[in-house]
Amino acid sequence: MQSYDLPNRNNRHNRNGNVALVVIGAVVVICTGLWIMKARGYWPFSESTSNPVSNATTHTVKREQLVVTVTEDGNIESAKNIDIKCEIAGGSTIQTIIADGTLVEAGQELVQLDQSGIEEQLRSQKGIYEKALAAQIQATEDAKAASIAVQEYSEGVFVKEMQLVEGQIKIAMENMRSAENILDHSRRMSRKGFVTPLQVEADEFAVQRAHLDLDAAKTSKNVLEKFTREKMLKELEGKRDAAKARARSENANVELEEGKLKKLTNQLAKTTIRAPQAGMVVYYKESSGRFGGQQTPIAEGTPVREAQTIIQLPDLKRMQAKVPIHESKVDIVRLGMRVLLKVLDREFQGTVVHVANQPESKSWAQAQVKEYPAVVRIDSDTGALRPGMTTDVEILVADLTDVLTIPVAAVVDQNSKHVCWVVKNGSAERRELLLGMTNDKMVEVKDGLAEGDEVIMNPRTAVADALKEEKVEEKSIDTKSKYGAATAADSTSGGVTGGPTAESGGGNRPRGPQRLKFSELDKNKDNKIDKDEAPEDMKQPIAFLGNKTRFELNDEDGDGFITQAEADAVYKKTMERMQQGGQRGAGGPRGPGAPAGGPQT
Repeated sequence: MQSYDLPNRNNRHNRNGNVALVVIGAVVVICTGLWIMKARGYWPFSESTSNPVSNATTHTVKREQLVVTVTEDGNIESAKNIDIKCEIAGGSTIQTIIADGTLVEAGQELVQLDQSGIEEQLRSQKGIYEKALAAQIQATEDAKAASIAVQEYSEGVFVKEMQLVEGQIKIAMENMRSAENILDHSRRMSRKGFVTPLQVEADEFAVQRAHLDLDAAKTSKNVLEKFTREKMLKELEGKRDAAKARARSENANVELEEGKLKKLTNQLAKTTIRAPQAGMVVYYKESSGRFGGQQTPIAEGTPVREAQTIIQLPDLKRMQAKVPIHESKVDIVRLGMRVLLKVLDREFQGTVVHVANQPESKSWAQAQVKEYPAVVRIDSDTGALRPGMTTDVEILVADLTDVLTIPVAAVVDQNSKHVCWVVKNGSAERRELLLGMTNDKMVEVKDGLAEGDEVIMNPRTAVADALKEEKVEEKSIDTKSKYGAATAADSTSGGVTGGPTAESGGGNRPRGPQRLKFSELDKNKDNKIDKDEAPEDMKQPIAFLGNKTRFELNDEDGDGFITQAEADAVYKKTMERMQQGGQRGAGGPRGPGAPAGGPQT
């Protein structure tokens, strides 16, 4: 008996052991699955209003200091840069230049520009100036001689001629009296018979001739006083004034040529550029071109244009940082805010002194990134700083003391609300929060929590409700209140609708000409549209149609009515013109009367 029952007992023992192992394995699998589901927030037994939690990391709400800062990267630059520019008209070429980064003293030579062209111009200009100077001297002496000639005639020649004429008058008067005495004597002697009548006639002729001589002398005096004097003075004064004008012209020419000579002399001096103050040499680089490329590097032999900056000479005693502030943070940065700057292993203190009101221009590849440049004055000793160094900039926005704070990791956004979960009696209680400022680690709580509350960290991993998203009931959109009511001018008119249609394809596709909605506009159903039936915007003159209206465009025969055939013909012509020119969207050819969005018929 015993030998027969032993194998059976062993078989039963093996079967019982296998069943136990299966049961244990099943329990382990179930427990592991439940643990994973709980860890991932799919705990099936937390559907009730209570959220039991265990082993969740928590944070105790308390009042403490909250420091809010804005952190950006910046570049060190001098607050006062002196631009060393090429001042040579038409540009020049760099012959020698001091090494970039050299510390220089005031008056030290920095750049030597090409002098050969200026020296050649200077030699030529000296010859021109000497010729102008000789002409000026001659013109000046001629003007003086002309002035003397006027005075000579007025005070000398005229007086002399007047004296001669007056002497002639006196002689004529004396001759006349003498002739009259002789005539009177001849007449007395003739009566006595001593003088013949022929002699008396001769004496009478002598008296007449004396009268004529006297009249001629008086006429000469009158002509000299009234005409000759004035004529000669006008001629001489005209020559004098002309000579003075030539002298002034030559003086101006000399000044002009002298100015050119001085300018060239000054230009020659400017080919040697010296440091106006002590500082560090920085080769100027300017960004240019669509892709933000650099200009030709500053080096010996490089041509430079007039007014081009060659070197910047920064004042190393007055340094600042240029900091690009992202558009999301620029509104909280204010002038006067304190700043901590970190350059390599050193720290500096500073102050925000400028925030631009326009974003910094960037290349097309960076056009979507809007950054507003701010300037931070460095108030600490800047002896070790050099332009171009990078710096970590931390701007102190706010220093809040004795405020309730919780970690940012404890806050969840649900349906545009900030919420957290607080441990109450072993369960997670949901709280809606009113938050204040944050420094990306801690956030100020203005309402919703009390000091001493235990908030759950990373609630999405510990609380099932944190994973739920409330369903928002979809509501119809009141487009009139959201976008505004349409005006009469926006409605369909002419031959084109005001926006994309089924014919135009809708969406962003370019709109082509659309048929006139004849049946809608034909109110009286007489198969034609008159001006009373046409909308107002079809009656308005349009500049690019030669001040014609769209009604006149469709009324081809000018009878004051638009028929269906006329509207179809205008539509067809417009389509043909667009097909011939090649429709290229909004920038392509447009039909007659086409607005910016597409042709209208």
